[in-house]
Amino acid sequence: MYIISGLGIFPTAYAQTYLQGTNVIPLSDAAHCDLLPINTRITADNAFLKLKQIDPKSVEENVNEMIGEYWWIDGMLVTMITRSITPDWPKVNLYKRQKAEAPEIIYVTGTTPDRTWVNDYFSEIKSVNNFEVLVDYFKTRSNYKSFLVQDNKGKFIVMGTIYVKKQDAQKAHELIDLILNSLYFKQ
Repeated sequence: MYIISGLGIFPTAYAQTYLQGTNVIPLSDAAHCDLLPINTRITADNAFLKLKQIDPKSVEENVNEMIGEYWWIDGMLVTMITRSITPDWPKVNLYKRQKAEAPEIIYVTGTTPDRTWVNDYFSEIKSVNNFEVLVDYFKTRSNYKSFLVQDNKGKFIVMGTIYVKKQDAQKAHELIDLILNSLYFKQ
């Protein structure tokens, strides 16, 4: 009896993890995206190794934050955290989020205002297909590009991040546009 029970546990005890996090659901439960099919996801362990290839420093910063699902596309790590909108995970006011995350101009009395961070920052709210999205990131100062998507029916929220080597920043922005244009929430 113990041997049979042990054999039944063995496959699940060593199964690969493709989805992590509290209340995280597969993207495929909420939406369809040709660029992110469920059968091409990579495991959380593999995603961690890929992130280490892109930027070892970000591995230290993100070691406890590796949640969601992961894909490796053209040398870029794509993470998607999909949740149902609930009282615990409410719909986000994209305009307020955009303003809260925007860098400020640094003013020092008697000097010219420092616009370095502001000039390097990209932020945009737009409607695509059947959802609204906030895309924001630093063009040259970071190894990741982020976007937050909410379907128009108020059912799902998706937080996406693309980790990329700094020299491939433009490629990451193009990938965000490709993902957004191929994403459709289920009705």
